[in-house]
Amino acid sequence: MYHRFSEESHPYKISEDEFESHLAYLVKHNNVLSLDEVVEAKILGEELPANPTVITIDDGYSDVYDIAFPLLKKYNMPATLYAITDFIDGKIWLWTDLMRYILMQSEAGFFSYEHPNGERVEAELEDDFQKLQVAGSVNSILKKLPDREKEFRIKEIAESLEVEIPEKPTRSFFPINWEQAREMDSSVVSVESHTVTHPILPNVETEQLEFELSQSKQRLEKILEREVGHFCYPNGSLNEKVVEAVEKVGYKSATTTEYGFNNGRSDMFMLKRIDASPNIANFAQSVSGFEQMRQKIHL
Repeated sequence: MYHRFSEESHPYKISEDEFESHLAYLVKHNNVLSLDEVVEAKILGEELPANPTVITIDDGYSDVYDIAFPLLKKYNMPATLYAITDFIDGKIWLWTDLMRYILMQSEAGFFSYEHPNGERVEAELEDDFQKLQVAGSVNSILKKLPDREKEFRIKEIAESLEVEIPEKPTRSFFPINWEQAREMDSSVVSVESHTVTHPILPNVETEQLEFELSQSKQRLEKILEREVGHFCYPNGSLNEKVVEAVEKVGYKSATTTEYGFNNGRSDMFMLKRIDASPNIANFAQSVSGFEQMRQKIHL
């Protein structure tokens, strides 16, 4: 599971060199397949090769096209990109990026936020890395809220720090465009659905849930001129109602952010993933299954 990429080392992105080291490892030790291949094998009851692996990338930032795509082509490795349609349309920021932007732009040396439920975040804002950590802590609180309250709290924080949020994402938070999406989809990167606006699905009403699932699928199918059959839960947030809705809309599979491996008994709408660690030693430990074994022994 990947999200962001960068040319150089970065606190919350995978660098170009790190990603290439991951792909070089997978060439030697794993059989990288497309998500379609794995799902079809499951449906038909067919055997997969040893160490079958699927590469997934969430959201659809421009760095996927700039950095990850050329390397995936170089190694001829298939991958799945879960795209947010309104994000690629240039209509929205991803809400998790708003806190990052606000704190990165703030000139305050100290940040304090107390949510009405009693949760609190207080920290010095000494450098960019610390600002990004604080943004992550605030996002962890905000993702529990209904969309409208979440938006209100973000605006409230921006005003308190005297930061004005641009209408569209700034360069650091740019999405790919549809031309790039079509180019990738016609090559090694299959573009699939990650909703229209990336809300926390258990927090939305039934009407919006159905809209997010169906309209993202329809928009992608119109642009890519093919069936879109795979879905990814934003932030990995789901409940029984959400899972049932995903299946009802007509998707064949859905991925979570829960750590772990999948097998022939796995629920195709509850697929686990392994968060790709930048460090190649940690990456190899997780992908090989050693980390999962270590956790089981520890428990």
